[in-house]
Amino acid sequence: MIKDLQLGNSMEQPCLVRLQKVGTSSNGKPYAKGLLEDNSGSIPFICFEKGPIGRLRNLEQPAPYLIGGKVELNKYSTTMAYQVVVQKLTGVGPEDDLSILLPSSSVDLGACEELFHTFVGRVQDEGLRKLLQAIFSGRTYQLFLRNPAGMRLHHAYVGGMLHHTVSVTKLAVAMGSAVGGVDQDLLIAGALLHDIGKLWEISGDLGFPYTTEGRFLGHIAIGAMLVDRTSRHIPELTIPKRQQLLHILLSHHGEHEKGSPVVCTTKEAFLVHYADEVDSIMNQFQEKQTKNHWEYDKMLQRFLYNA
Repeated sequence: MIKDLQLGNSMEQPCLVRLQKVGTSSNGKPYAKGLLEDNSGSIPFICFEKGPIGRLRNLEQPAPYLIGGKVELNKYSTTMAYQVVVQKLTGVGPEDDLSILLPSSSVDLGACEELFHTFVGRVQDEGLRKLLQAIFSGRTYQLFLRNPAGMRLHHAYVGGMLHHTVSVTKLAVAMGSAVGGVDQDLLIAGALLHDIGKLWEISGDLGFPYTTEGRFLGHIAIGAMLVDRTSRHIPELTIPKRQQLLHILLSHHGEHEKGSPVVCTTKEAFLVHYADEVDSIMNQFQEKQTKNHWEYDKMLQRFLYNA
């Protein structure tokens, strides 16, 4: 496992390879560099071997390979970080166990699923409840239970979408109770649906790559179109309620600069936005492996202390 690698270790195991660059060094020799990952962590790699470099050269998205190499110090790192010098890179076959390449979490996903159904059951508005039941069904529901909520930055593990959704809803409902004067049915529906478009934006396949649809449209647009399309077949859902729900989805990133087509203008929209932001940040601490330790966080672009 990658988390167990020490300086001087030899390694030979399946890894998910994320290519960052293929280039030419100062002595004129080609090299490739990037990241090796399994569900325990990641480590940078560099490769100077012609054969592996040739196989990596046209790699457009993360892919699994059997990796052989040695752990050495990265002499260009200011933190004395380790890297793997890759010597062998071969394709994987059906006999290779790739389960260690799917990121997992210690979160109790069964409890998350129960909480999800509890929230749906609390929605009294018939139109909103029917909308939730219609969307969270069939294949969409299966993707919802399994898929990540991010490619790498937050909740990027099997079941991450479910975990993030119920956590955001729990935070939004708690803040709504403290604030008062909030449409709880609309708040719950908006929180449960805010990231629904990610089921089509980010694939649940190895490496959680972005889909073509996701790159073209983004999860906010995909989710809003799904909700609008489905809601038009539910006569109990009034036009004002549908518009307010769509506003929550379209504004949940908070600002135009962060990808929201519109900015928050209702209590419910603000509450979902801030719940989403807080949960994404708190997840950074959950995923840190070492306690009482400073670690640089790429999403927040700062060092975090995990007490």
